[in-house]
Amino acid sequence: MKPYLFSSSKIALALALFLPSSLARAQLSTNQAPPPQNAAGAAPGQSAGRSWSSNPRVQSRTYLFSDTGENLPYAVFVSSKVTNSTKAPLIVALRGAGGDPGVFMHDPALKLAEEGGYILAAPMGYNSMGSFGMTATVGRGGRGSLATNAPAGTPTNQTARGPQDGRGGRGGGTRGAGGSAESDPAKVSELSEKDVMNVLAMVRKEFNIDDRRIYLMGHSQGGAGALHIADKYSSIWAAAAMLSPGAPSFQLDPSAQFKDVPMLIMVGVNDTLIATPRRIDEQLKSENIAHEYKEMPGLDHGGIIMGGMPDVFKFFGQHNKP
Repeated sequence: MKPYLFSSSKIALALALFLPSSLARAQLSTNQAPPPQNAAGAAPGQSAGRSWSSNPRVQSRTYLFSDTGENLPYAVFVSSKVTNSTKAPLIVALRGAGGDPGVFMHDPALKLAEEGGYILAAPMGYNSMGSFGMTATVGRGGRGSLATNAPAGTPTNQTARGPQDGRGGRGGGTRGAGGSAESDPAKVSELSEKDVMNVLAMVRKEFNIDDRRIYLMGHSQGGAGALHIADKYSSIWAAAAMLSPGAPSFQLDPSAQFKDVPMLIMVGVNDTLIATPRRIDEQLKSENIAHEYKEMPGLDHGGIIMGGMPDVFKFFGQHNKP
C-alpha cells in the first residue's frame, strides 16, 4: 500500500474530532447518509432498527420509499471476496407470502454466496403480502389483473421448521412488516414491484456489479413474482430461479419476453402445492420456452428454500449474459 500524508479521509477524520459528537458521527458513518429517494440513482439505505438475520454480516437496512413516504426494509449480504476493483455477481431474492427480507439470509445460501463471491440482496416487496407485480398472465398482452398466489387459507411461506429447511427454525415470516399506507391489493402489487427495482438500483449504484451476472430468485409468492419481473425486465437478468412459484391462475402469454432468460423451476416432492409448478412447467413446454424443472425428494414448501440453494447457485454459475 502506498504511503500518503494528506488523504481526504484523514482530513475528514481530523476535522471530525473538533465537531460535536452527533455531527461527527453523521460525517463518519456511511449508515447516516441522507435517506435516498425512490429513483434509479438512489444512494444506499440506512441501517434498520432490527436485524433480519442472526448472521452479523447480513446488513439490515431501510430506505425512503417516496411513493408512500414510508421507510421500507431490505437486507444485503456481501461476500468477503467482493472488492471495489472487481465486478461482482448479484442475486436479488424475493420472499414468499408472509415472509420478510431475512427469508434467504441463512445457511446454506450465505455460505454459497460467500464462496461464489456474490452480493445477495433481498427487498421487502413493499409489505409481507406484496405480490411483486405478478398478474394472472405473463406477456405483453396481459398485465391487467392480479394473480391469486395461493388458495385461501394456504400457508405460502413456511409449512415446516426443521433441519430440512436449513434455517434453524427462524424466519417463518413477519406479517405486517414493511409498508402499510396502501392497502388496495392491485396498488400494493404495483408498489411491491417498484420496491424490488428500487433496491436493485441502489445496490447497483453502491457496488461494482457485473451487469452480465445479475440473477433473480424467489420462493412461493416471490417465485410467482420472479416470473413476472424476469419477463418485464428480461434484459437485466442472466438467469432466474423460481422455488415452488405460487401462481395457480398463471397463464403464459406467447409474447412473453423471458424466452431468452435461462430459468430454473424447483419444487419439493412433499409440497402440497406441487400442482402449480407442474402446471407452469407444462405451459412453458407448450410454448417451447427453454427451462429446467426439478422436483426435489424429501422437501416440502418451506424446505425447498434452503434445500434448493445448491442447485440454484450451480444453475446461476452456469449462466452469464453474452
